[in-house]
Amino acid sequence: MFCRRCGTRNAEGAVHCTLCGEGLQPGVAAVDPSMRVAYAVAAPPAALPVYGGFWRRAAALILDSCVLFFPLATLRVILGLDMMGEWKPDSTAWWISSWLEVAIGWLYGALMIAGPGRGTLGLQVMDLHVARLHGERVTFARATWRWAAQFLTLMTLGVGYLMQLFTPRRQTLHDLASGTVVVRTRGEGAPTAPPVMSSVR
Repeated sequence: MFCRRCGTRNAEGAVHCTLCGEGLQPGVAAVDPSMRVAYAVAAPPAALPVYGGFWRRAAALILDSCVLFFPLATLRVILGLDMMGEWKPDSTAWWISSWLEVAIGWLYGALMIAGPGRGTLGLQVMDLHVARLHGERVTFARATWRWAAQFLTLMTLGVGYLMQLFTPRRQTLHDLASGTVVVRTRGEGAPTAPPVMSSVR
């Protein structure tokens, strides 16, 4: 989980932040500043989180599109439609295909993000996973809301995706709407937390 005060990544279930001493659990007060050195010796500070970059996330999106294309194209062909998804609102088969495609896309995104891998296949291949703002695991309900919020991003004609270039946590519009972040799984290249300079008195 991530500290709400300084953003440092801490172990799941940690009581206090290893860098600033902030309480991480409900009702837990921050550690006295004069005790930070002693606390830091007992539990060295973890690396700061590394948020998923624009190109890494774009590659994950392309991979997920490829993963979904083949089963959806097969579904369209079985229903007698063009494999690329032609526009036929006057066709019953087109409506059935459209609703099934939405359902498959939703289940793929929500179940994978809420599952043990914490990300779709594309995200996992690119060493990324989705988490809450402080590192908590995303529930199925929140993953569903995040998937639905992607339509808000699409309505901005791509501007919602470009927002990650300017937000501190590299969040897109649907990340901001669902209260989630995309972070590197192994945190490669993450900067280490600065040493604590306080002393015990």
